[in-house]
Amino acid sequence: MTAPKTAVLRVVPSKEGTRFLFRHNIAGLYVFKRLIFSLQRVGIENFIIIAQDIPASDKYWVEPDIKNDARFNSKFQWNDLSKEPVEEEFNSIELPSEIDDVLLVESNLVTTSGLIKDFIASTQGLEKGDIAGLSVESGYSDGIYLLPPSSVGHYLRSGTFEKPVTRITQPGPWLYRQKVEDSQSARTVEKALLNEHKLHYRQIMDIWVNSFFSIKISSFLVRTSFTPNQITLFGLVIGLAAGILFAQGNYWSGLMGGLLLAATAVWDCCDGDVARLKFMESDFGEKLDTACDNIINVFIFVGLMFGTAHSQGLAQAMIPFLMLALGGSSIFYLIYFPKGGKGSFFKNTPIYDVIQILASRNFIYIIFIFAVVDKLGWFLWLAGIGSNVFAFSMYMVKRKILGSLVRETSE
Repeated sequence: MTAPKTAVLRVVPSKEGTRFLFRHNIAGLYVFKRLIFSLQRVGIENFIIIAQDIPASDKYWVEPDIKNDARFNSKFQWNDLSKEPVEEEFNSIELPSEIDDVLLVESNLVTTSGLIKDFIASTQGLEKGDIAGLSVESGYSDGIYLLPPSSVGHYLRSGTFEKPVTRITQPGPWLYRQKVEDSQSARTVEKALLNEHKLHYRQIMDIWVNSFFSIKISSFLVRTSFTPNQITLFGLVIGLAAGILFAQGNYWSGLMGGLLLAATAVWDCCDGDVARLKFMESDFGEKLDTACDNIINVFIFVGLMFGTAHSQGLAQAMIPFLMLALGGSSIFYLIYFPKGGKGSFFKNTPIYDVIQILASRNFIYIIFIFAVVDKLGWFLWLAGIGSNVFAFSMYMVKRKILGSLVRETSE
């Protein structure tokens, strides 16, 4: 079977009426739009809507709302059917003649793009003309099928298929999918969908600490009009406030600065959650997030320098700070300026894993521990010495890689 570019969405009234599908938000998007964007994310370019017994007022609101959304870049065709459609109505539905297979999806299904991708991939070994259906372990359908266009009409008429369905079950991390019928089931779905996004976390503290708070905060933020970039910028404000507190040079200000810095780690998870849940990821957003993280890091270390100067004297602050400036700028150059950026130049070497660890939010909690024991000056020395040792290690690895490339070229 071929990967589909067309999806047929069957829309029928739910227990709470059609407005439930078109008005009730789940994690920032109403049910129908969430399904549209999830399918678009897996490569669907042509949406054919089969609206059965749906008021015209819903069509006139939903269709332009989706077509005018900047996140939507596919084709959209709406077809109205009566409650008991006649043959002429079925014949009026236009399926692209050049397509091989289509996805047929019930409109009240809430799932993830990852699960849909895995389902499609699992059907690639089937014969042309077969019908595949995503099923739970018990064998019941989850409301999504991959089938030839000729089989769509039979299903719309009778709710069954003219040939046996190959049941596809999906193990693995992207398990989440559920049909929603009313507000109660929508609340359950939203909670599960938010928890599903915890699978995107890779760092240890994100998984075991930050996500405990960020999931709750994200569940609120997705219901607001805040964009992921606005959330990122607010995280920058929190980080700058932490730096100002560190600069005061006393225990309680340092402790509060450590707490705010830990809050930035939690908040930094939220912009990614909201971006994924609202399908608002962008290259600019990723660059903004990286830029804000770097600005926070600079401001934190400058704050630590001023705080140490206040509490221990200028020499105890400036020497490790200048060492850190030298080591940090060297690391920055070695990571971002070789071809590939973000440490890609060092892939497939042990030092690449170290780069990922140092670039993570985990080090924030090391600073917090030093703040709790009132030894932030020690951390400044540790960072100053450690950054230069690591920069030298990176330089030596880079020389080795470049030497290997020269030898390969000469051969």
